[in-house]
Amino acid sequence: MPKTRREDVAELLRLALNSLDTEIADLQEKRMQLSAMIGGQSTGPAMKSAALPKRRGLSAAGRAKISAAAKARWARERKEKAKASKPKPIAKKAPAKLAKAQSAPVKAKKSPAKKGRPKPVAPAVKAEADKTVA
Repeated sequence: MPKTRREDVAELLRLALNSLDTEIADLQEKRMQLSAMIGGQSTGPAMKSAALPKRRGLSAAGRAKISAAAKARWARERKEKAKASKPKPIAKKAPAKLAKAQSAPVKAKKSPAKKGRPKPVAPAVKAEADKTVA
């Protein structure tokens, strides 16, 4: 491939840019013609962003109906929940005598190991017991 000079390369690039500019101008002209055919305004080279569609509104009566329905639904839910978690009736209380007997404190029992051992006797009591026996 033959080597090109620097000026020749720059000239080729200028020609390429000129041809691109003419193509861009032709495309912009065609775009303006098409937008005029459909009745739209020409936005020029920069396109404007499309507007968002308008949101539908809800009338006050419609909002009231929805609110009433939701309140009724939640009232039913609370009523069913209260019915399900209702405590069972308490059985009759025991007579007073049994209640007193049950409430009396229970004495602590001696452990089995202490039952078999004799009680320790004080030395003074032991001396008197020896005198009476002898």
